[in-house]
Amino acid sequence: MNHEAILAVLPDSKDDALSLKEIAQELGLEMNSYVDWIRAERRLSNSLRALARWGWVTSDRRQKKDGHRFWYNAYWKTELGKE
Repeated sequence: MNHEAILAVLPDSKDDALSLKEIAQELGLEMNSYVDWIRAERRLSNSLRALARWGWVTSDRRQKKDGHRFWYNAYWKTELGKE
């Protein structure tokens, strides 16, 4: 997964943070089947963890407010990632 492409779609602020699914959609990753989604999710989450270790991305846990109330991680760029 290309780190520059991920950083290009991530928002700059915590208020606009995106979930894994939203990031995958912004990147145009193929998610036609459950298997495609699992593959995309694994690649994307590995890349986001690497970016977080390097200090370019940060995240927090959020709970969806409408529909099913599941938990997810929301990601956005840090000051280092904006440069």
